[in-house]
Amino acid sequence: MSKKWYYIIAILFVTCSWIGNVWYYEANQLSRTAFLEHHVETREGDGQLFDLYYVEDKRADVTLRSIGIEGYPDLIVTSQPHYAEYQRQYLGKMMVNLNKPSIQKEPAEELSAEPVLVQEITANYTDGTSEQVDIGEIYIWPAVYQQGAQDPISWTSSGSSSDNTGYTSGVVARPVELTAFASKLMDIVEAGDLQINADISGQVPGRSHQTPPSEAQIELSGDPIKKIALPLKINQGSSIRISHKFNMHGSLKSMKVYQFMLRTTFVEDGRRWYEDTIIPYQVWPMDKEMTEFVRKGRKGS
Repeated sequence: MSKKWYYIIAILFVTCSWIGNVWYYEANQLSRTAFLEHHVETREGDGQLFDLYYVEDKRADVTLRSIGIEGYPDLIVTSQPHYAEYQRQYLGKMMVNLNKPSIQKEPAEELSAEPVLVQEITANYTDGTSEQVDIGEIYIWPAVYQQGAQDPISWTSSGSSSDNTGYTSGVVARPVELTAFASKLMDIVEAGDLQINADISGQVPGRSHQTPPSEAQIELSGDPIKKIALPLKINQGSSIRISHKFNMHGSLKSMKVYQFMLRTTFVEDGRRWYEDTIIPYQVWPMDKEMTEFVRKGRKGS
């Protein structure tokens, strides 16, 4: 073979390699901001927050500037555009406070049976453009206003660990009756993606003043809430501990955002009390999961 053919083959090899590198680079670029799929419950007022997550290319010319939610013109957003860094993308996070005035809180007896459902938000970009984007489902419950006496449950401690296990515990100040556990996202409990247990027992003297357990001690205790026979009378001085553990396996689940709100209903002398336990899932995908998300996003674009 002549030197000419060696040169031609070398040039073809370099060209093919270059084309392959360009194709691989483009195949791993989103080209536009992409929001994760959210399944979130939150509540108006009381400084309640929820997180919105999105992904952007590192070399993106246009990035997300702000967001808007219809019906909540005064929302407060704290942005972390580089919340997590990957080889070619950033995972961004916006912490959202609906900033609903407390004057609009409703008495528990008049509490709306259904929350507001938000499925789209307005995304505002750095080039001055805006668009409506699908973010999944955000259920917004009205604020709960307990008029008169103090809550019958005194919540004393809470904690969480890196494996998405956590707990909230308290002491019963006055005799109450536990009548219901509710959530708009209860299907993930039914599917086994989230375990929630309740441990209700007589209080150990001094327990409410003890140091919260270490991360190694944060674990499920008690019985699954679906197995607890309701209504259940709880005596004064008893303790109540609600613990949870997420079991989100596989990239399709790990790239979704969850914030579960367990609304527990108590009855005292004919009056209803609502206690809301916020249970968030910490989103922190691996590089492989991010790559799969990007490629899936390109196919859907």
